[in-house]
Formats: sequence, C-alpha cells, structure tokens
Amino acid sequence: MADEPDNADDAAHMVYEDPQFMSRSRAASALRRLGNAFVRHRLSDSELSSLTNWATSVAENLERSNPVARPSDYFERRYSDPRPPDGIEVIAFSDRTFSGPANPMGVEVEVRREGDQVLSRVVFGPAFESAPERTHGGAVSALVDDIMGYLMIVLGEAAYTASLRVDYRDGVPINHPVWFRAWVSNRDGRKLTVDLVVLPDKDGRPDESATPIVNAEGLFIIPSVHHS
Repeated sequence: MADEPDNADDAAHMVYEDPQFMSRSRAASALRRLGNAFVRHRLSDSELSSLTNWATSVAENLERSNPVARPSDYFERRYSDPRPPDGIEVIAFSDRTFSGPANPMGVEVEVRREGDQVLSRVVFGPAFESAPERTHGGAVSALVDDIMGYLMIVLGEAAYTASLRVDYRDGVPINHPVWFRAWVSNRDGRKLTVDLVVLPDKDGRPDESATPIVNAEGLFIIPSVHHS
C-alpha cells in the first residue's frame, strides 16, 4: 500500500502548514498511546531498561538537529488570514500544546468551528487520570484555556488569557469522549468574556440537554497594538 501524502486533510484549516503533518501526527499518536499504556500497565525491569535505552537514543538523535522555533507572526496573522470556514476542523500549530495532533504529550482533541463558536471532541487518556476514572482538574483547566484560544482563531482576534475561572460540577471521565463548547458572551472594547461548557457525549454528539460537567469563564484581552 502506498504511503499517505504528508500533508493535512483538505477538510482542516491550518494556521501554519506542516509538510510532515500526517507522518508527524501518526508518530505523535503512537507515542501518546505508548504514554497512556505505560501509565496504566507495568513492564518487567528488563523491558523497562530496553524502553529507557530506546527512548534515550531517539531523544539524543532528535536533539542533535536544529530546533524549529515558533513563527513570530502568530498574532498578526489573525488580521491577515481569512477566518476558518464554518464547520471545518481548525489546527493552529500541528504540535500545539495540549491539542496539537503532532504533539505526543497532548490530548486526543478535534476542534471545529461552529458558527461563531468552537466545538471540540476530547478524550483524556490514562496519563491524565487522578482519582479513579477521573481526569486531573489541572489537565481539564489547561484544555479549557486552549479551546478558548481556538475561539480567537475562529473570530479572527489576537488575544491573551487574562483570567480563567473553572467550576467543576462533576468528574471528566477517562477514555470517554466529552465535548467542549466555547463562545464569546460579552465584548467590552478590547476585553472579551468567553464562556465554555464541557458536555457529556450522546451518540457521538454533545448532549446539549445534560447538565454541564464543567462551566468556565475566561477574560481575554486584545493587545492595543493589534486592535483595529
């Protein structure tokens, strides 16, 4: 079978193209699977030694190459690039913190534009488990902030998180999909108030009739240098 082309799916809007998107995402997915399996299972001492040697060798090989810096025009492109089409998957950096498909230390996340909102299907693996079958609250909070950031891409705004409040109504499950929905609830000059809910899954879609597992509110500030 021929290899898949190393570019993003045509159905995804990428802020920054990655010529190795598919191959890097596959590798990151395998490493995430390894990390989640490592947390939940146990190996023999000899197997652990072999894994340590392999991981160290691969890391040392990577570290010999030049690191790739983040582009300096990340915020400026909010005002020069077109907004993502409605309904499309949105990817900022392929290895974005927490949500990048090519980030082996991230979460299984798919973010889509839905009107002037973002809707994201999320699955936390065992690497993020705290209490039995529950995702660590800090991991949930980090992804709340990240998904709110994706809303800025959808809106075509450049903004920083100024404050974040997360109310946990129930535990976010491990290995089961949940849905993050975010939208702007208020705009006051350069201040944007973003609301977010985490909803349970029902037949592959968010259960809009359910009580949210999490309610969150963030304050985002548009730097004056970028505001038009």
